[in-house]
Amino acid sequence: MSDRFTEKLRQQQRRRRWRIAAVVLALVLVLAGVWAVWFSSLLDIRSVEVRGTEHVPVERVVRAAQVPMGTPLLRLDTEAVAERVLELAPVESVRVEHDLPHAVRILVTERTAVAWIDRSGTPWAVDASGVVYRPLNREPSHLPELDVDDEDKRVLSAVARVAADIADGDAELLRLTDVIRAETRDSIELDLSKDRTVVWGSAEESDAKLSVLGPLLQIEASSYDVSAPERPTTLQ
Repeated sequence: MSDRFTEKLRQQQRRRRWRIAAVVLALVLVLAGVWAVWFSSLLDIRSVEVRGTEHVPVERVVRAAQVPMGTPLLRLDTEAVAERVLELAPVESVRVEHDLPHAVRILVTERTAVAWIDRSGTPWAVDASGVVYRPLNREPSHLPELDVDDEDKRVLSAVARVAADIADGDAELLRLTDVIRAETRDSIELDLSKDRTVVWGSAEESDAKLSVLGPLLQIEASSYDVSAPERPTTLQ
């Protein structure tokens, strides 16, 4: 009886030692893994890949990103990298990803021009939110010019929004529109081909204005007023 009890006690002690050894081994492996991933050169950053750029040079994105080469990949602050790339005016959005084992991938979405504005004789692209973001080689014939004070960001934003709404809602009207001008957010006007003018008013109710302006343009006139789309008028 005493021998069986002693053997059972020994077996319990052996099992306890194995359990302790297993826990210690697991802890060592975890610590080794943490060290390898977060502190060693096993997964360090060795390259940066940029995708999605058309007008912004890849080198410019890489410089703006300031990715710390040689840093362990998983320690990279991807949000900070994205914020730095977003400081480039032509960039609308950006996503930064880890590309194991050694690369950082930067996915860029550039702004899309809906109009252009003249700055000291140079045409600049303007996006739907009113951001003036890059110079153009020539005046784009397929986009309207914005005749506004580009220092007045609220007016510029409102006029750019109208340009975007026209581009999305009426391709024919976009083709006819030469200039979109405004002194205030509520005094937007379109200069169309054949010396015609459209009093647009504010940037609100674009869908309603577009729906009444199409038929209204079938009437021969010099001026069309859709600022109150429920009461459109023309002037001969």
